[in-house]
Amino acid sequence: MVMKQMRSQMKLIMWVVAVSFVVGFGFLITGTGGSLGERRSKLAQGIAGEVNGQVITVKQYELAVQEARAEYRAKNGAEPNEALERQLRNETWQKLVSQALLSQVYRKLDIKVHDDEVVSIIRNQPPRELMQDQRLFTNGQFDIAKYRSIAADPQNLGFMVAYERQIREELPKMKLQMQVLSGIRVTEHEVQDRFQQANEKVRARFIAVDLGRFFDPQAEVPAGAVKAYYDGHQKEFKAPERAKLSLVQFPKLASAGDSAAARIKIDEVAAELKVPGTSFAELAQAYSDDPGSAARGGELGWFGNQQMVPEFEKAAFALRPGQVSAPFASQFGWHIVRVDSVRFEGGKKSVKAAHILVSSKAGDETMANLRATADAFAAAARKDGFDKAAADYGLQAFPTSYFQRGSYVPGVGVFPELMAFAFEEKAGTVGDPMENETALVVAVVADRKKEGVPPLAEVEQRVKMLAARESAKQQARELASTVSAALAAGKTLDQAARDHGLTVDTSGAISRTSFLPKVGSQNEFFGAAFGLAEGAVSGPVVTDQGVYILQVVQKLPADPAQFAREHDGIMQQLYRQKQEQTIQQWFADIERQSKIKDYRAGM
Repeated sequence: MVMKQMRSQMKLIMWVVAVSFVVGFGFLITGTGGSLGERRSKLAQGIAGEVNGQVITVKQYELAVQEARAEYRAKNGAEPNEALERQLRNETWQKLVSQALLSQVYRKLDIKVHDDEVVSIIRNQPPRELMQDQRLFTNGQFDIAKYRSIAADPQNLGFMVAYERQIREELPKMKLQMQVLSGIRVTEHEVQDRFQQANEKVRARFIAVDLGRFFDPQAEVPAGAVKAYYDGHQKEFKAPERAKLSLVQFPKLASAGDSAAARIKIDEVAAELKVPGTSFAELAQAYSDDPGSAARGGELGWFGNQQMVPEFEKAAFALRPGQVSAPFASQFGWHIVRVDSVRFEGGKKSVKAAHILVSSKAGDETMANLRATADAFAAAARKDGFDKAAADYGLQAFPTSYFQRGSYVPGVGVFPELMAFAFEEKAGTVGDPMENETALVVAVVADRKKEGVPPLAEVEQRVKMLAARESAKQQARELASTVSAALAAGKTLDQAARDHGLTVDTSGAISRTSFLPKVGSQNEFFGAAFGLAEGAVSGPVVTDQGVYILQVVQKLPADPAQFAREHDGIMQQLYRQKQEQTIQQWFADIERQSKIKDYRAGM
């Protein structure tokens, strides 16, 4: 009986392991798929991708997609829409790549799972949900004998086989984690230093020479100063590999026929709602194109003024609790809204509502025509040139700015397929139509730049700005040095400031991690403040904010009793941070070493 009730919750039963250690592979899967010709060739061989030379076949990928789609269908009672299908396929691909990477790491580190380990875990480490089930308790304590009894029952064989499969999947991950994190230590000095940074404090008086006094972004910077700054700061301008595209977009706009079909569908839903006993929630789950609310039976929760598009707000706010609207249109398509509750807070009205959306999206025929047009344009662009083809088709070619690998495509957004094309094809290559949620895109690689320092002309405006700031910093340093000389000659902080048109500011009690107006945070000012003796005055202290002269008024040591109370918590915090840093570094190393090829763009 216990096992029967637990079977439906099997996905929740996970053997204890640090899942965050493994999901990091999702950030690694940004590999591209080679040239257009290579992708087509690999797909013709039935290869969807490669992970460090290990093949992921098209058949393997499509079977995994089918399983993911079936799981989505079972969970939501509907097929995924176009956007969710795209997301589902990418998530499936990421899962396959993660599995391949993990299996390679296991082999490299000789990580294996032994049968006796699995048996021991099954016998002695029940799933957490079972350990909380009172029916397996004796005298208020979990009874391992009761668990072993039901685990040995042949009727529960399916459940235990699934549990064994999970253990065999998770155990190598735990062993991997233990190897990666085995060398982590937190020293007593690190704990004390973290406590001191947060709790040791000083009070200071200071003169601030702000760079703004000398910095004019509109002022002309001499060409010689620009060249000198550029030559002397080459590392600041080193740029990664960059690409530039020219592209045209074919938006996925609904035709008049598509809009009419959406209106017919929403009218049919409205008619069905009028039939006694019809469930609004069931119709929302069956017909609504809003993935965020459809699974919840159309529930939107509470919303107030200006939280929805005007047409939706107008319709919802006109209804009383229990009323259902007639179909109405918005930029998203056709809606039916039901208001469940109304309330007023501070004189402002809000409603709790549910809705059904039938989006006015491009239908199958419209999309087929759009794809045919995009294919024809791509062929013409290869034959006659991209710009001429765009002019012949009455299209506007959009040139992007230069962008880096792995970021986003300017003017388009995150588009992995387009990103792969930009960095794998030669300049002048026209790609096949590529598709995202809103449009089909045909692009040509306009230019590619290798990693290195770009010529001065390309970064001149940035160099001018930095050179002007450097000049302002030098002038601020000179003024601060004059003030410092006056202090050395016997002037007080207030006198020296007044003589040079400056003011003296006083801080409250600040720690090394505080933020201070006119100063900022965690810069050279704080290092000087905590390095000075009480009553001492500094020389000029230069930061990116300005140049400062400061006097420590009071030093406030940290409380030893507080340190004793917080010691263990700080140690645990530092240990977690080191774990995260170690894992991130491990993933970064895997990323640098891995060659992930995704050939699916041609599918």
